[in-house]
Amino acid sequence: FEEDPPPYSPPDPKSVHLLYPPFPASFSQQVPVVYQPGPGPFPPQGVPPAPLPYAAVCILRPDVVLPRSAAGSPLTPPPGFYDGQPGTGPSPAGHGQRLPKDYMMESVLVTIFCCLLTGVIALIYSHETRAALGRGDMAQANVASKKAQSLVLFSLLFGLFASISWVIYVLVALYL
Repeated sequence: FEEDPPPYSPPDPKSVHLLYPPFPASFSQQVPVVYQPGPGPFPPQGVPPAPLPYAAVCILRPDVVLPRSAAGSPLTPPPGFYDGQPGTGPSPAGHGQRLPKDYMMESVLVTIFCCLLTGVIALIYSHETRAALGRGDMAQANVASKKAQSLVLFSLLFGLFASISWVIYVLVALYL
């Protein structure tokens, strides 16, 4: 070469041993391990499902008698068992308490129209409320709901204050 080669030129095939040293003699020529999918949530085909850890009881009508155990006592359904009748299971909130509000719509609106910073934080707490409700954690859902409510209210008041202040500033600047 009379000049330097361009930076994108491929390496010289004669110098490949400098870039990629040979494998040691103790290295076996094993094929690389490819991702092996693990067992899924369902048993493989041909394998019968495992028995349930509790006795399955189905209540069709109130006049149907529950099956009896080997000792002769009637089997009772596990707590929270759904028997197909509306309103017979426990309420999702627990002992008659109301589900906390997540304030998602309010958070979106104050984020767009009032205050971006506290609106985004209110969105985060609204999502946290929904997530806690999804996993059944009522205490965490209530705490996150209260924080989201406070941040929505703060964002709304701050947005109103900023808007009114701006209108007053414009009016004073125009007429004075």
